[in-house]
Amino acid sequence: MYVDYAVATVAFLVAWLILDFTTHFSDPVQVAIVGAVAVACILIFYPISRSVWTLLVYISGGIEKPKIRAIRGGKAL
Repeated sequence: MYVDYAVATVAFLVAWLILDFTTHFSDPVQVAIVGAVAVACILIFYPISRSVWTLLVYISGGIEKPKIRAIRGGKAL
């Protein structure tokens, strides 16, 4: 979620700056275009953001192997 938010924020700001300085669209039109760009960037970068998030969880040690319990004689060890 955080990686997707960062991608959408950067895409929104870059698209808004480009539209603001190069065109003379009204504000509602700019918001619609920039919103569509932000949603498209989230969809395009979704696999990459999942990979980045998985890498961050792995590096931080958040993924641990569950302990395997052996059952002998009906009692868990």
